[in-house]
Amino acid sequence: MTEKGRGKGNTKKRRMTAAEFDSVLPHLTGMSEDRIKAARAALVDNVKLVDVGKLYGWQKQGVGSAVNIVWKIFQRVKESLRVAEEEGVRYSDEQPGLPEGWKRVTLEAPEYLIDIFKLEIERARRSKDSNP
Repeated sequence: MTEKGRGKGNTKKRRMTAAEFDSVLPHLTGMSEDRIKAARAALVDNVKLVDVGKLYGWQKQGVGSAVNIVWKIFQRVKESLRVAEEEGVRYSDEQPGLPEGWKRVTLEAPEYLIDIFKLEIERARRSKDSNP
């Protein structure tokens, strides 16, 4: 992710990786699919706003608005992850060796809650094994 000044005024060139953009998708529920695709083209695929606008029949400002919405949400997601990490929660998107649909997290909690959580995980594993 980068954001650096370019040329005149306060114009910023914002960039995101595909994974960063994908992390924002669940938070874009009120945004049209075209606006999401336009923002992705500008932020991830590095297409100029004016060129993205031509694809959709929009002005550059319309694309910029979509980009700004996604960027603001991305900043909130990053801040949430930073705070969670400070609080002892770790999340990794790489999940080698886990069944499909499972995620790996590290958390800090009272011991009795961890014991309950472990029991629930074991119950889920048994359920998965008995329903292949």
